[in-house]
Amino acid sequence: MKSRLSISKHLRTPFLFSFLISSLMMLITLGVYFGLQPQIPLFYSLPRPIQHLVSKEWLFLLPSISFMISFLHLSIAQLSQKRNLLLLKIFAWTTTGIQIILLLALLRIIIIVK
Repeated sequence: MKSRLSISKHLRTPFLFSFLISSLMMLITLGVYFGLQPQIPLFYSLPRPIQHLVSKEWLFLLPSISFMISFLHLSIAQLSQKRNLLLLKIFAWTTTGIQIILLLALLRIIIIVK
């Protein structure tokens, strides 16, 4: 019986990395969440200093976006399995690259806040 979540063996590795990075982001966020102050500076690019501070729950935004991107890209890859394999590989590894960039952003925010 074929699973609904079947994916080409060439695409499993990048999507596995993608979900591992997303899970790592969630674990890191959960690990530092309870040691943070109630308000953290997250949006440095906003014009007014009062808008820089947000509640610490906003830190879960990056892991959430990461999981959403992973699931969305996985479903797109599944729907496009009959397409060019090279393009799908590039798409899958780009997904992993996005996850790495989000992980680095999360680590930067945590280092600034701590």
